[in-house]
Amino acid sequence: MTSNELASFTAAIERRLVALFDERGCRPRTGAFAEPLDSELLAQVRELTLRGGKRLRPRLLASGAALFEADAFSSRAVLDAGCALELLHAYFLIHDDIMDEDETRRGGPSVHTALARAHGEAKLGRDLAILAGDLASSLHEGLLANLDAPADRRQLVARVFAEMHLDVVHGQTLDLLGSASAEEVASRKTASYTTVGPLTAGAALGGADASQVVALAGIGRPLGVAFQIRDDLLGAFGEPDKTGKPVGTDLLRGKRTVLLERALARADDPQRAAIESVIGRPDANDEQLAAATAALIDCGAKAECEERISELVSTAIRSLEQGLYLARGRQLISELATALSRRET
Repeated sequence: MTSNELASFTAAIERRLVALFDERGCRPRTGAFAEPLDSELLAQVRELTLRGGKRLRPRLLASGAALFEADAFSSRAVLDAGCALELLHAYFLIHDDIMDEDETRRGGPSVHTALARAHGEAKLGRDLAILAGDLASSLHEGLLANLDAPADRRQLVARVFAEMHLDVVHGQTLDLLGSASAEEVASRKTASYTTVGPLTAGAALGGADASQVVALAGIGRPLGVAFQIRDDLLGAFGEPDKTGKPVGTDLLRGKRTVLLERALARADDPQRAAIESVIGRPDANDEQLAAATAALIDCGAKAECEERISELVSTAIRSLEQGLYLARGRQLISELATALSRRET
């Protein structure tokens, strides 16, 4: 799989998503439930889904299929499953932004923020956004139900998606309750739908059996944790023009991240004081935030997180190389693993 082929697949995902939204917005449905979808909510889901994003999940899904099937990237079922992942991702993002009270997403307003502005009422905006997330989820379910794949593969893919969804809910619950470490939350929440679900769903579409799906989950989970730790680092040190979010948002919001946990464990008294002065303090000034950010570096937490990312990615790649997979898919997953660990957005 060359970079041009991968770019072509990503472009195909974009075109398919546009076609799906056009279909839902312009043509009446048939069957038992023929009422049209709410145009305002559909427009919000469409705008967020098409606003950007790396399309990492569809790429990983197709790569998972390519471990077992040589022509995976030309499969309509793989394309549709990739689009289903993007719609499920949109659903997670919409609800996550509500819970985190984030006003921006991918360089634009979060869905609940946009709807609150449109209607002039914060609660109504949140309530409508919850429904918009549910709408995105229902669209992904429709795609999965109609995958052009053998029944046994379609059934296994549906099971993977369902278990992935449950794992994300579990991880989000742990996050809200503060009842697990940040890395455990990342393993259950982020890894489930960023790497584990995409890889295993793709493998199922490619013809993997249940035991092979489980083995790939063991490869995907460390990659997902590495992805989240990189996200933590970007939240603290990234460039807003690239990340689409202001620097320091996680600290100011008091979000428990791997970076913050490592920093508080390593910091000396002055460093700890600088960090704690901004945790959960949206009103902290630029000087306080700069001092806290410097403390994250000076205490060694940033370097430790970088080392942990390298360790996790190396573990995943070693496991991948030990499996009996097609070389094309194995190479692509290794390249994607390296790219996600070094990303700047």
